[in-house]
Amino acid sequence: MIEPKAPRPRQVYLRRRIMALAGAVVAVFALAWGLTLLIGRGEPEVGAAGAPEPAAPPPTESSTPAPSTSGSAAPGSSTPPPSEPPPSEPPSEPPPASPPPPDPKEPCPDGTTAVTAELTAPSFRVGQRPGLRLVVTNNGPACTRDVGRGQRELAVTTAAGERVWSINDCSAAEGSKPRVLLTGERLTFDVTWAARTSAPGCPTNRSPVPAGDYRLFPRLGKIIGAPAPFTVAP
Repeated sequence: MIEPKAPRPRQVYLRRRIMALAGAVVAVFALAWGLTLLIGRGEPEVGAAGAPEPAAPPPTESSTPAPSTSGSAAPGSSTPPPSEPPPSEPPSEPPPASPPPPDPKEPCPDGTTAVTAELTAPSFRVGQRPGLRLVVTNNGPACTRDVGRGQRELAVTTAAGERVWSINDCSAAEGSKPRVLLTGERLTFDVTWAARTSAPGCPTNRSPVPAGDYRLFPRLGKIIGAPAPFTVAP
């Protein structure tokens, strides 16, 4: 015959309830942990493999100084090696100093002194008194020339070269007159001719020049200029 079970002590029931409650708490935590794992698989973890890489920062200018020209370029660099500066040219010699201007007190060379003759008209009648002119021109640098009465002369000849008249026949060809002539300066000396013949010593039997063709010669010292032709009409 089975004996009826006796009632168990109260401590046994309390222990069983505590164990049941602890098991329920553990189950709840396990369920929450499992849900966390399921949800976490759908989102990439920060820093995990397969995550998108952060965008590279924009390039900035580098303050690194340029490499020295004395060194060679780095292997694989596309920068060409610096070229050597061209050799400096030797300094050019200064231009020679210009010679000082000629002294105006120096005498004028004959080669730069022009002597010409002019008339007031290329033709005049017998008995008229034409105007004659001796012209001295300096074609060189400033210089000094004696243009005194002893150096000047005007003379008339026929077209054939026969001597007819000279201003020195009846006027004393004496006296000097040094004169500084500038470049291009032109001096003129005018004479009125009586249109009569003359000879050295100024003889008294002078006669009017007849009609014909004549030449007027200028002279200054040893320089004799080209003659100026003219005509005496009857």
